[in-house]
Amino acid sequence: MTYEEALTKAKEMVGTAKEIVIVTHGNPTMDSMGGSLALMLGLVSLGKKATVVCPDAITVGLSNYVGVDRVVRDFGKKNFVISLDYEDGSIEKVSYNIEGKKFNLVVEHRPGFELFNADKVQYSYQGVSADLIMSVDTLSLADLGSIYEQQKDVFQAKSIINVDFHKDNTNYGALNLVDPGASSTTELVAELMATLGVKLTTDIATNLLNAIYDATNNFQNANVTSMAFEVASVCLKAGAKRFGVTAPVAPRVTEEPKIFVGNQPVNTTPAPKSNPIPVEPAAAAPNPAHEAPVVSDDTKKPSTPPSDWLKPKIFKSSSLL
Repeated sequence: MTYEEALTKAKEMVGTAKEIVIVTHGNPTMDSMGGSLALMLGLVSLGKKATVVCPDAITVGLSNYVGVDRVVRDFGKKNFVISLDYEDGSIEKVSYNIEGKKFNLVVEHRPGFELFNADKVQYSYQGVSADLIMSVDTLSLADLGSIYEQQKDVFQAKSIINVDFHKDNTNYGALNLVDPGASSTTELVAELMATLGVKLTTDIATNLLNAIYDATNNFQNANVTSMAFEVASVCLKAGAKRFGVTAPVAPRVTEEPKIFVGNQPVNTTPAPKSNPIPVEPAAAAPNPAHEAPVVSDDTKKPSTPPSDWLKPKIFKSSSLL
């Protein structure tokens, strides 16, 4: 399978999923967290429910990323689930009501079926639900630490899209978007989102840009790719902001002081010396009647990235099993 074919397959998998969990390794980096949060924002913009899960706490250095406050440390057990033995067609209606501090769940059985038995009611807690798991910048499932240890059954039951650029990735996903020829995982995340049809917003662009800057050591690493520059370029055009970098301030333009005599200003600029040699004025350039006058406009409008802001490329050699 070529990388382009793998991207198409990833689009199909994401398209059929409603709830997606994005996981990344412990001790997160700018690359892993920036790529994960950019992907989360992109999936949400497509109408998906997306959650980023990281086993370790977010450090101060990562706190500027957009959406970092929504990262959770485990799948959790947030949902209280009531399970009943069910026969197809046996439920007429399910409703609820509140009486004081009591919440009553009302299950109305359909005539002709056996009544529900209280002895067969079961209670449980469930955490983050997922139709699909996407891992970012993670070499192996073991690198997910407690996330994987506590939810092995979930990882075994759900399909995983594995996005990474490390050559020693163990290719544990049902689909592995792994390219050791890239200079950051975030480059691959950007290309995946472009394939999914994600619109590049300023927030997404900011996350992508800062992740790539850090992963490539400000584009100074020996393995930096042209793709890194391409992603950075479209992100800047979309209004991405660098963390900790202040925009340059335009220099102030001061007017030459004027001297007033009474109410009239006095021109203090020396008058030009008269030229004793007469100069013949230059002939005026022809201006045809049909030619529109040229209007100068020094105001530069920010360009908007096209809908295919990062057209998928066919990559080098990649592990796509």
